[in-house]
Amino acid sequence: MERPTIRDIANVAGVSPSAVSFALNGRPGVSENTRQRILAVANDMGWTPNAAARALSVSRAGTVGLVLARPSQSVAAERFFFELIIGMQATLATADLALLFQIVDDVHQEVAAYRSLWCQHRVDGAVVVDPRQHDPRLPALAGIGMPYVLVGEEDPNGMPSVTGDEEGMMALVVNHLASCGAQRLAYVSARTSLLHTERRSHALTRMGRERDLEVMFSSAVDYTERSGAQATAELLSGTRTPDSIIYDNEVLALGGVTAARELGSRLGQDLAVVSMEDSPLCRLLTPAVSAVHREPAVMGNLAAQLLVELLDGQSARSVKAPTPELVVRASSAGQR
Repeated sequence: MERPTIRDIANVAGVSPSAVSFALNGRPGVSENTRQRILAVANDMGWTPNAAARALSVSRAGTVGLVLARPSQSVAAERFFFELIIGMQATLATADLALLFQIVDDVHQEVAAYRSLWCQHRVDGAVVVDPRQHDPRLPALAGIGMPYVLVGEEDPNGMPSVTGDEEGMMALVVNHLASCGAQRLAYVSARTSLLHTERRSHALTRMGRERDLEVMFSSAVDYTERSGAQATAELLSGTRTPDSIIYDNEVLALGGVTAARELGSRLGQDLAVVSMEDSPLCRLLTPAVSAVHREPAVMGNLAAQLLVELLDGQSARSVKAPTPELVVRASSAGQR
């Protein structure tokens, strides 16, 4: 028989997953009556604490964890993560909480890092970003009773989340490019299982079919400038080249713009370029790159606030991120 999960116990007890987490780990946040009821349900279901849970004490660490499985050079250049962290820190500081930030090589190291932080009682909870297909992090964190907030998608375990609109973001870009006369659109993203790239890809495929546009896909090795350049060179060296390239973020776009110029493309004229993430880098490139602008700092504020509420014993809830907008610049404004 499989060990019951936090969500299983929550469903039977009629409480939130966060309440179960607090009760099983002996932490403040639920009444004593509720705690005893949850413990009774867990016992009836055959739940037993694992090594991580047994290592916990009732005191708080006063720290929240954020672990990123991304290349360090990519994280350093991406506005999204920098501003997300700034937003998180601003809200956490008002709750007298600190942020513990760590970069690892892959998602399996990310799971191991969270397990270690939780087992050693170094964090009270976490903010999880970059939701993935068959994401191993979410069942792992739910299994050890670690409170967390998911940024990007609705959480399958009923934990709080800050959701985005990837389809809406892609629609902004496709509508703009189509209005400029684009016929052959390419999308450059990294070879990952990230859900946001899947949603953007599906949206592009659907909109291309609806508008009778040719759609191409190119997978960069990772989210680095070099990978963006390599993917762009391959696209522009093919027998049927795109007239517009959409990049998953500004770092890939930087590499793409460099490669396209070296190959003789006239950016903003015979080749349009758009980044799905805006940053000062997009404004400083020549030509300036059109980009989807959203508010990562606000998303960080929201994620931190939801986690603070969770740690205070409030019910889990989800909120939507602010609506993004497309900032049109020279890299796509001249194409007709």
